[in-house]
This record gives sequence, structure tokens and C-alpha cells, in this order.
Amino acid sequence: MRNSNLRPVYLWLWSGVILVSLMVIIGGITRLTDSGLSMSDWNLIMGSIPPTSEVEWQQAFERYQEFPQYQQINHQMQLDEFKQIYFWEYLHRLLGRMIGIVFLVPFVYFWVKGYFDRKLLKRMFILLGLGAMQGAMGWIMVKSGLVDVPYVSHYRLALHFMLAVILIGFCLWYALDLKKYSLPPDSPTVLNRLKPWFWAITVLFIIQMVYGAFTAGLDAGYLYNSFPKMGGQWLPPTFSMLEPYVANLVENPGTVQWIHRVNGTLLALAVIGFWWKAVFNSNSAWIQAVSGILLSIILAQYLLGVLTLIYKVPVTLGVLHQAVAILFWIVLLLIAHRLYKSNGQVVATW
Repeated sequence: MRNSNLRPVYLWLWSGVILVSLMVIIGGITRLTDSGLSMSDWNLIMGSIPPTSEVEWQQAFERYQEFPQYQQINHQMQLDEFKQIYFWEYLHRLLGRMIGIVFLVPFVYFWVKGYFDRKLLKRMFILLGLGAMQGAMGWIMVKSGLVDVPYVSHYRLALHFMLAVILIGFCLWYALDLKKYSLPPDSPTVLNRLKPWFWAITVLFIIQMVYGAFTAGLDAGYLYNSFPKMGGQWLPPTFSMLEPYVANLVENPGTVQWIHRVNGTLLALAVIGFWWKAVFNSNSAWIQAVSGILLSIILAQYLLGVLTLIYKVPVTLGVLHQAVAILFWIVLLLIAHRLYKSNGQVVATW
């Protein structure tokens, strides 16, 4: 018989949202500090134990010296410097293992205790599958930088990042589905006016996240550190330097940065449009308030993006820029769930 008290499952799913978001932030630090290739081995169990003596540290450092990043870029690195980059990659992988435990152990407990019906159990297997894909993609991404060229593929980086974003979305959506929310009455006409703006925001945001990952993977943020023009022009001087022309859209750092800028501007304008429609057309105080929150987040994010660019991607600003993007995603999904899933009934909270 199914356990009718789903509050523990709800909180567990929210813990997934928080932990995967933290994983993304730590991953951003790992990327910005070029720490991702410091651990060249993947050992699921023993790899959770870092070096504990100077002999073990020296062995890890000698192992790192066998790979292109050290040989081509960091050949003057000393052991103390290696320990710093090792720390961030180790922390990133350790948190990944922790997320695996936090997902798997409660999952088994809830399953045995009868918290899942068939639909919810299927959803949990989807989450476990996404988590496994995310971990595997992380190693595939790192592996691409251990052969010949000491850089990870920006395509693999984007896929790794987007899998994390998708995992956050699924955890949050499934959690919200366990509680029914009421939405103050609004006419269908008003809601229909909001939805096109919402979908425009969603599409532009997904594009922005992908191109943010491309920008990071290609180190495009270190080029054209001025705003709004790039190299004194509206189009970067290197806009079409690759052949075939279409390759510029995904492999030319200057063009990728330009797309990230332009799409970010369109996204901000779409959020302004959504806020305007919500404030002046909706009778729902909740929609008016949350649209204002979304607007505040995107304006802060836009400013952070400009500052990150102008100051040549300092770690603090770069990571904060990424963290605010995740916050935007969470708020966007909260709005989506209210708009598309609300049944207008008030259900007692736990």
C-alpha cells in the first residue's frame, strides 16, 4: 500500500535541486581555475580518498605530469600549486559521489516503504538515469582533455552542463507535482497572453545556457573585454574567420561571445515583456510578484555578465554569474508549474 505522506519525498527532491545546483557552482570554479584535468584517473570507490602524505601527493603530481596540460601549459607548476587545482576537482568529484548516495539510499528506502506508485517510481528511475548520465558525461568530458590537446571539448562541456540543468529541472518539477498549488483566479485570456512571453523566455534561456557553456569551453570571455562594442565594432573583427561559415556559430570564440551577448539582451527584453504583461494585465498578486522577481534576477544577471566580461572573467564574478543563471532557471520553473499545472484548489500544507 502506498504511503500517503509524501512530504519526505518532496524534501528529498528539493535536496537534489540544492545539491546539483551546488555541483554546478563547484564545477564552474573547477572550470575557471583550470582544475578539471588535475585528476587523471577515475576510481569510483578509492578515488574518494585524497592523497594523505607527501609521498602520495608526489605520486599524484607525477601522474599529472604524464598528461598534456602539464607538459604544454603547466610545466613550471610546483607541488603546492598542483594541490590547489587538485582540491577543486577533488571537491567536485566528491560532491558528485555524495549526490549519488543522497539519491540512491533514500530512493531504496522510499521504494521499500511504499512511497512510490507506478508513475512516481518511473519518475525516480528517470532521475537515477539522468544522474548516471551526468556522472558518465563528466568523465567523458575530462577524458577528452587527457589526449594530445590539454583542453576539454566545449561540446562535451555544454552537454555536461545541460544535463545538470535538466536534472535540476526534473527534480524540481517532480517535487512541485507532489503538492497542488492554488493560483488566484485570472481570466483564460490573461493567462494566454502571458504564455507566449513565457515560452520565448524559455527558448532564449536554453540557448543562453548552451552558449554560456560554449563561451566557457572556448575561453571566449577573455576576448573583446569591452561593452557594448567588440574590438570597437558591433560585430567582432573575427566574426567570420572560419570555413565553412556555419562553423563560426559554434567554434569561433568571438562569434560565440557575440551570440551570447545578443541572445542575453533578447532574453532580458523578453523578461521585461513578461513582467509588463503580468503587472498590467493580471489580477494575480502572485504572478505580479514573481514576474518582478524574475525581472530583478535577469537584470542582475545581465549586469554580472557585463562586469565578468569587462574584468576578464575573475573567478568570483564568473561563478556568481553561473549561480544566478541557476537561480533564474529555478524561478522560471516555479512560474511554469503554477501556470500550467495549477488546478485552482487549495491543498493543506504539510
